[in-house]
Amino acid sequence: MSQENVEIVRRIYAALDVSRPGSVERIVPRERVKDLVDPEIEWRGPREFPDLAEPVYGFEGMARYRAKIAEALDDYRMVPERFIDAGDDQVLVFSREAGRGKGSGVEVQTHLTAHLWTMKDGKAVQMQSYWERSDAIEAAGLSE
Repeated sequence: MSQENVEIVRRIYAALDVSRPGSVERIVPRERVKDLVDPEIEWRGPREFPDLAEPVYGFEGMARYRAKIAEALDDYRMVPERFIDAGDDQVLVFSREAGRGKGSGVEVQTHLTAHLWTMKDGKAVQMQSYWERSDAIEAAGLSE
């Protein structure tokens, strides 16, 4: 099931379409992710960003999370780079995130981040975003 979980997470990223600048402003139709994501998914941003760190739930929570990012950044983009079967129904994704500050127009440096997905019965039930990849590796119980 682990490789299947990796493929499901790949499909989630494709459906969320966050690799193109400005894509976060578009709300993802529930239809594109409903077969991949549990309707009550728990979604958490990195603890370093208090406005994003509190958990949100379900498709509406995902949309609110994306809206918060769109409020702060123009041309936000997140590009997944590597998908790792982390065992125990978890998939670790290394990604790069960047954008431009709203209002200031200052380019936010591309940052190496990670997302740890928890899967159950073929659907994502939790996603935790990490600002530092080392924190995600530790949370997944892996070594660098």
